Amino acid sequence: MTMLEHLQNLGLSYYESKAFEVVLKEQVSVKELWKKAGIPAGKVYSVLKLLQQRNLVSITNDRPKKVFVANASDALGCLIEKAQKRQEKVLGELRAFATVLDAGKSQPSSFFDMGTTVDDNRRIQLRSFQEAKKEVCQILNMHHKPSSNRSSKTVWEKEIEKAVRRGVAFRCLYPKDCVLPPLLESLHQKNPAQFQVRRQDTNFPRCDIVDEKKVLVKLVHQDAVAFGGVIFVENERFARNLKSVFEQFWEEAKEVEEEKNK
Repeated sequence: MTMLEHLQNLGLSYYESKAFEVVLKEQVSVKELWKKAGIPAGKVYSVLKLLQQRNLVSITNDRPKKVFVANASDALGCLIEKAQKRQEKVLGELRAFATVLDAGKSQPSSFFDMGTTVDDNRRIQLRSFQEAKKEVCQILNMHHKPSSNRSSKTVWEKEIEKAVRRGVAFRCLYPKDCVLPPLLESLHQKNPAQFQVRRQDTNFPRCDIVDEKKVLVKLVHQDAVAFGGVIFVENERFARNLKSVFEQFWEEAKEVEEEKNK
C-alpha cells in the first residue's frame, strides 16, 4: 500500500493526501505544490485551507508563500489518533449490535461475558489466558488469596504457563505479602522476562487487561466467599483506561523495589 493510500485511509481526500505527502517531505511554494502534487491549480488553495483547518500544515506570510509541516510526527500522530477514535467507535457499535443479536437468541457473546457463580468465574477467567496473544497485565489486589479455591487456580496457573510458552508476556502486580503458588514462582524464576512480578498493595478492583483490548474485572471482597461476580468485555477504550492505571501502579512498585534495594 502506498503512502497516498495510507493517508486516504486516515481520512484525507485524494487531493489532500497528494498535497500532504509532498509537504511532509519538504517546504514548497504554492506553485511548486500544485505542480509536484499534480493538483489542479484551481483546487490547490481550497485543499490547503482544509489541511490548515486540520492543523496539518502551516503557511508562511512572506512572498512567495511557503507551505510546510512543522513536525511530521505530530501531524501524522494527529491523523492516526482521529482514525483510531473513528475505528474504536465503529468497532464498539458493531460489538454492541452483535451482542444484542446474540442475547435475543439466548446465545453467548464473545464480546461481553458476565458471570455470578464460581463456575462462571472459572470459565470466564480462563478466557484471559486462552485468548491472549501478546500481553496480559494483572492487578491482584490486597484481598487476593492464592491458597483458596486451589482446584480452579491450578487450572488457571497451567493456562498461564501455556500462554507464556506460546509467547504471551505477563506483568503481574501481587500484594506485598502474597506468596506466589509454586508453579508461578517457578515460571517467574525460569522466565523472568515473560512472567514479571512486582509488589503493590492496592484496593483497586481485581482485573486483567488482555492485548490492550479485552478486560476481565472481578468483584471480590476481603471474605473470599463473598464473590460478587465477574465481567469480561472487549473494548479498546476501557482497556486503555485500565492499562493506564496499571502502568501507574507498575511504576510505583518499581520505585519501591529500587528504594528497597539501595
